[in-house]
Amino acid sequence: MNDTNRNHVCKVRLSDDELQLFQKKAQSYGGNTSAMIRDAVTLFDDKRTRGRIEAMATLLSFYNKYQQQLSWLGGNFNQVMHRANELAIDDKLSENYFRKVIMPEAQSTLKAIRGIKAELDAIHDSLEKM
Repeated sequence: MNDTNRNHVCKVRLSDDELQLFQKKAQSYGGNTSAMIRDAVTLFDDKRTRGRIEAMATLLSFYNKYQQQLSWLGGNFNQVMHRANELAIDDKLSENYFRKVIMPEAQSTLKAIRGIKAELDAIHDSLEKM
């Protein structure tokens, strides 16, 4: 496109630092800031933003998957502990076994579940801040 077809002027307000940056980048265009800006706008593609959106969608899918699995795990864990407690109360499971084997394992499992939940909550909080 030659300059005779360019009839419009676009004013842009810049700080001193921004002006210096424009002039520095325009050096590779023979000092022609207008050519540099036209080229930048022509080549501009919001790939980075689209990439971020795709990454966010993937992360959301990951988050939802693990949140659902965590809910399922918590529900199953609750049922197991409820049943173990019933058996212990009915003397079908020794109190000693319940206290020394099941409860320590249950406590470590509960700690792991709470840790996963905390990590998912941290991811969620980070996403909300974006």
